[in-house]
Amino acid sequence: MDATIHSNSKARFILKAFLFCVVFTGLFFLLSSTINFAPAGFERLVQGTIGTVAALLTTFLFLKIDKKRLSDIGLTFERKTVVKFFVGVFIGILIMGLLAMSVVYISNVRIDVNTGSNVLNFLLVTASLIPLALMEELGFRAYPLEILKDKIGIRLTIIVTSILFALYHVASGWTVASSFYGPAVWGLVFGLAAIYSNGIALPTGIHYAANLTTSAFGEATGSESIWTVKPSVATVTKEVDWATLFPVLALLAFAIICIELYMRQKTNARNSFAKG
Repeated sequence: MDATIHSNSKARFILKAFLFCVVFTGLFFLLSSTINFAPAGFERLVQGTIGTVAALLTTFLFLKIDKKRLSDIGLTFERKTVVKFFVGVFIGILIMGLLAMSVVYISNVRIDVNTGSNVLNFLLVTASLIPLALMEELGFRAYPLEILKDKIGIRLTIIVTSILFALYHVASGWTVASSFYGPAVWGLVFGLAAIYSNGIALPTGIHYAANLTTSAFGEATGSESIWTVKPSVATVTKEVDWATLFPVLALLAFAIICIELYMRQKTNARNSFAKG
């Protein structure tokens, strides 16, 4: 009987997190109709701002129902918030840099400096990636993660929020495969970062840096990318596209190892406290 009650309680909180994500996604899509009125070149910035507003409105709604405050789910601005964000940026660039290097090596492509761009211009053009990352961290690693982690456990919380993150991308028009190869796997990293740092500043920094690094590579000369990617040898058809598969598997392995190391650290700390 106790096991059934406990299972029903877990299901109830998972459903609540799912409903939060549905409301956020629906509100975001509804407000996104105003993007058509955005000035040319500012569409992504407007989209990120609208998404952030939608995430905050959804959060306020659910907190009102729960009779809680933003501080109860770790949404407070502190002196360490900016530091955590930039630490996340460093971590994100490091991870994406290593993954990009592996893709370059496996796929036999050549990386050239894009003479039509510079670092300052690139950062200005891609500034919209910050609110775009923030809106998704608010939507999936703030309220949903916080209400789940003490109810269903850390591992399951990270997995559930990652799946919800992937489904959000499916609803946004991504294919099921690309949503689970990319966002779902990255969601494991973002989720652990949020739990480890007790907030969304660190995962927002990682999220922003991952998108920023991806944007730094382009196939043609333009103002948005720092480097251009060109084939160095004739393309050979392979049964397995390792250039696509290896980064996914590497990131998945990295996320799982980090989660298990964190869980072991938590267990050891708990055991030490009990002995003390």
